[in-house]
Amino acid sequence: LREIVGHLRAHDVSAVGISGRDGGTLKAQLLTTLVDGTEVDLGRVGEVVAVDISLIKSLLQSNFIPVISPIAVEFDGEIEFAKHGLNVNADLAAAAIAGELDANDLIFMTDVSGIYRNWPNEDSLIEKISFAELNEIKGQFDGGMAPKVKACLDAISKGAKQVRIIDGRNPKSLSDALHGTGGTVVSA
Repeated sequence: LREIVGHLRAHDVSAVGISGRDGGTLKAQLLTTLVDGTEVDLGRVGEVVAVDISLIKSLLQSNFIPVISPIAVEFDGEIEFAKHGLNVNADLAAAAIAGELDANDLIFMTDVSGIYRNWPNEDSLIEKISFAELNEIKGQFDGGMAPKVKACLDAISKGAKQVRIIDGRNPKSLSDALHGTGGTVVSA
């Protein structure tokens, strides 16, 4: 977090680092089961169940760019347990925040150029896909792409208008994405 904030500030971006626990920004419930329902002890790992964007909005209104670490406050639906934080999936946390902000765009950086219809065939890169179509084929993805696909779908279902997945190893990819090109675009 500090390194990212430092890089942004070195390039004249007024960035500030916060934890998802700050201001109760990210609230999560302790994960005790796997996707298939198997009970498991994952330690201090949670799933985001609520987002409070008050602090984020305040920072943005003060011309600061928040860089948020994916640590959430433990929350049982009524009470926040401030003593312990929960680690949450960063992509899913970003999706929840983008949805709550009704963001026009969310960019996910990964180690591939986008979503491939037939991994690892680079010629099968999907440039544009709708939420509905991606939702229909989501079961085809595995490994590291499965959570990215889930995060795209979550972000749009929670209110984001568009999500773009790009190759974060290539600085030009981010520049292109900020100009509306490259990677895979998932739209509402």
